[in-house]
Amino acid sequence: MELKEGIYENLITDRLSGDIRQTEDAGFVCQTENIDSAESAKMLADFLADTIRKKLEDKDVPVEEKIELTNQILESADVEDEDMLVEAPRLLSAVINSQKNAELRATNKELVRPLSGFRVSNLFTGGQSGLSLGSEIMRDIASADQICIIVSFLRMSGIRMMLDQLRDFCKVEGHSLRIITTTYCGVTEAKAVEQLSQLPNTEIRISYNTQIERLHAKSYIFVRNSGFSTAYIGSSNLSHSAQTDGLEWNIRVTNVENPHIIKSALATFERYWNSENFEDFRLGGIEKFQKELSLQRNHGKDNSLELYTRYQLLPHQKMILDKLQVERDENALFRNLVVAATGTGKTVVSAFDYKRFRKDNPQHDKLLFVVHREEILKQSLRTFRSVLGDANFGELWVGNFRPVDSLEHLFVSVATLNSNIDIFRQQGLDYYDYIIIDEAHHAAASSYRVLVDEFKPRVLLGLTATPERMDGRSLLPDFGGKISAEIRLPQALDEGLLTPFQYLCISDPLDISGNELWANGKYIISKLTDRLCNYERTGLIINKLREYLPDETKCHALCFCSDRRHAAFMAEQFSKYGLKAAALTSETKAEERARVNRELASGRINYLCVVDIFNEGVDIPEVDTVLFLRPTDSLTIFLQQLGRGLRLSEGKDFLTVLDFVAQVNRQYDFTNRFRALCTRKDRSIEEQVKNGFTLLPHGCSIFMERKAKSYILENIHSAVYNSRRLVRELMAYDSVPTLSQFVDNCGQDIRLIYKGGRCWTSLKCEAGKCSPLQNDAVTKRLVKGMGNLVHINSMAFIRFIRSFIKNGCRVMMDKTISEKEREAKEQFAVMLYYALFQDRIGKLGYSDMYEALHLLERYPLFKQEIIELTDYLQENLEFKTFQIDTAISAGLELYGCYTKEEIFALFGRQTADKKMQGAASGAFSIEEKNVELFFVTLNKSEKDFSPTTQYNDYFISENRFHWQSQNSMSHTNKGARYVNQHANGRRFILFVREDKKDGFGNTSPYYCMGLVDYISSHGNFPMNIEWQLEKPAMAQFIKAV
Repeated sequence: MELKEGIYENLITDRLSGDIRQTEDAGFVCQTENIDSAESAKMLADFLADTIRKKLEDKDVPVEEKIELTNQILESADVEDEDMLVEAPRLLSAVINSQKNAELRATNKELVRPLSGFRVSNLFTGGQSGLSLGSEIMRDIASADQICIIVSFLRMSGIRMMLDQLRDFCKVEGHSLRIITTTYCGVTEAKAVEQLSQLPNTEIRISYNTQIERLHAKSYIFVRNSGFSTAYIGSSNLSHSAQTDGLEWNIRVTNVENPHIIKSALATFERYWNSENFEDFRLGGIEKFQKELSLQRNHGKDNSLELYTRYQLLPHQKMILDKLQVERDENALFRNLVVAATGTGKTVVSAFDYKRFRKDNPQHDKLLFVVHREEILKQSLRTFRSVLGDANFGELWVGNFRPVDSLEHLFVSVATLNSNIDIFRQQGLDYYDYIIIDEAHHAAASSYRVLVDEFKPRVLLGLTATPERMDGRSLLPDFGGKISAEIRLPQALDEGLLTPFQYLCISDPLDISGNELWANGKYIISKLTDRLCNYERTGLIINKLREYLPDETKCHALCFCSDRRHAAFMAEQFSKYGLKAAALTSETKAEERARVNRELASGRINYLCVVDIFNEGVDIPEVDTVLFLRPTDSLTIFLQQLGRGLRLSEGKDFLTVLDFVAQVNRQYDFTNRFRALCTRKDRSIEEQVKNGFTLLPHGCSIFMERKAKSYILENIHSAVYNSRRLVRELMAYDSVPTLSQFVDNCGQDIRLIYKGGRCWTSLKCEAGKCSPLQNDAVTKRLVKGMGNLVHINSMAFIRFIRSFIKNGCRVMMDKTISEKEREAKEQFAVMLYYALFQDRIGKLGYSDMYEALHLLERYPLFKQEIIELTDYLQENLEFKTFQIDTAISAGLELYGCYTKEEIFALFGRQTADKKMQGAASGAFSIEEKNVELFFVTLNKSEKDFSPTTQYNDYFISENRFHWQSQNSMSHTNKGARYVNQHANGRRFILFVREDKKDGFGNTSPYYCMGLVDYISSHGNFPMNIEWQLEKPAMAQFIKAV
């Protein structure tokens, strides 16, 4: 049979194989692909079930014979006897206690069961569509053991319908009702929340942070200990109309038919429930709830509310703090620059960083916070007071405010600081222990130089959205030559701190690809402007505004131009087409600049044409449209300009970006621009462009017109970093750069250097930057082995490697070291040996591993590479690692990054004589220490998304982890050791990685999350267990809620 054109996802049977041949003979192309290993079990089981169902339906025989056939099939699959069907043709329909059974018999009633049953999913479409959603939910309440409800709005009209059923449910011992709702829009009724909160066994969590947590989810989940859980997911809130006659669509899913959806719904609910952004209703009670509702209904205008906010660190902010800690503790850098887009919480980060500093230095905690504007100072002081929990902390010195008690914790304007500099000099330039310069790009001004050049704090922290000073020079020399920490836009977007974007790449036929427009790695601005000031192109721009904007006369648009001439030209052209436009440049006077900013914010101007937003002082949250009217060479400037449109503002749901993509020079870099917008930096941007950008932050999208997509793909393809390009770039250096210098200058991931069995030394050799390599077996192993060190983040291991190199490639075992230190060195030696030589000593012919390791002394080029690589690794550490209990392993560190082989070396399972073979997945026991290791890959699919496995193992919060055991485990067999942890004293260590392989084709290493303790479990074959982490998980693994 010839197949129809279209998309398929069919397993290939013999019949389908014949259909494929017939279809291809007819001139069609039939594409096939490999089955995703993570999805294969579900896919094959579904195929088997569907095939057998059809066979059973065809047989016109009694149920008993169908069961006999089913058992024959199970027997052929070697299924154990206890899993065969018996007592045909009956179903187990309930298990009830004797009291309940007596009650049912006496009243002549039956158990309340949903009319939809527990096996087949069902769609409710509201109105007069048959089965009532509200009545079916009430029947589900009657048979549940736990109920989880998440709705945007709770109203009395909805509560009244099911209050009696909920009362009956909640009074049963062991039952629990958990509800999540929000004050968003002020629709939820306080009385409804209050009535529900008075039910026994009931907890309610509220999202008060509605600017970020705009909760729209509507789901009712009914968990049953029997495993027959159900859930309603759709559009209905808890109100009368939504539950009865409203045209609401809701699907009721069953655990039998859609277990992955139930699992996903519960997992997401648990993450919300354990998020600090959802507050226990009991903490503030009905008084706080009513106050927050009032604030929502008055659009935030309520002067009676307290000034202080309950701040919780978001994952990206925690990563900044971790990075600052490692910069100070491991790299001894105490002048730290933090770069982050406006609105991403730089001040909050600085307050938490100071809080940690204050805790560690209680006698030396004097603070100076400096910024140029009074309103920023006031807000910053409020933030610090909130974070520190001290309403009396700090003094203001700006305008009409003067310090009353002391100068110890001072928030001062730069103007006030300079006009009273004699006072500060008199108390000593080392008086302040911790100094913060907000908007640090102003540091070029003479008024700021005294802070940078004369004051001598223990910590100097600079906060800015741009690493360039106002005079165009870099800020980095003032801060140790580097950016200590940076908040990436995708993280801030994912966590709701910025407005999502809709990025439209518009086809622009303008040809600016010629080399005559290009010099020193960027466009020649004057020549570029000659091409851009083009009337035909202006017509295209106007037409695209009309096509893509809801109303091109009512937007607040920033238009980025190449120079002042281009900005003036575009403003004039917009005006000629009847649009309200103006140009703003660095030469515009301050009064005019302020007026134009106000007019863009208010809508009296719709299009503001600019060049350099920081010199021009443009900071307008109301901006809802950004036009890129010229190519931007600098990734930093591109992100800063995009960030100016991402500020949260009332009534702004998203930012529209129109990027007019011309035919650019081959050296122009689209790859890094789009990589910077994706949540995964190691994935192929070419594939992302082709597949429609699957890795953008939540709520964001990128759309490319056909021709623009063609331009971009052509550019990306020609700009791919392969070995030839790396060699070519290295050859261009006059002197040999270090590994760190080369990686920083080319802007690529260091793993690219080591891709395909290359190393830094072999790359230098190809580029003629070092002597030729020896052609021997050791050299071949070392070339391959260097890349095995790239993942290391343990400073203990890095120090061991440096000591080993310094001591002539010998492992020194001083008699003064402790037994545990000796054990750690032996473990590190095994790890280093296998990294460099990859196989056991017996196979390679060495007497011991120390003999093999000492061979490195004969290869100075590789020694130098190891020195440069460990320098790079230390400079780029993201967080500190910490020693775990040495009784477990002398060398193992919390948050350490290890391959599975290295982990086995740290537990003595892999030695120089014995290499671990095969894949030890899941759980691995170290019986002599009564320790068990959990190896977890969060994304089990080879793709970026797996619907059936994504919620097998996941972090509920930074302190809790959900783990699914192997399928053979139950509460009554070996799985009991997890439940009985307290009694048996067993210790469990969690190792986690995101994916099986990274974007460079390497097997991904694991991060050690440390010891975990049993909390609870449910289910058998497999067991689902919730673990408590003894130390918080790394922020990079936690998703903001």
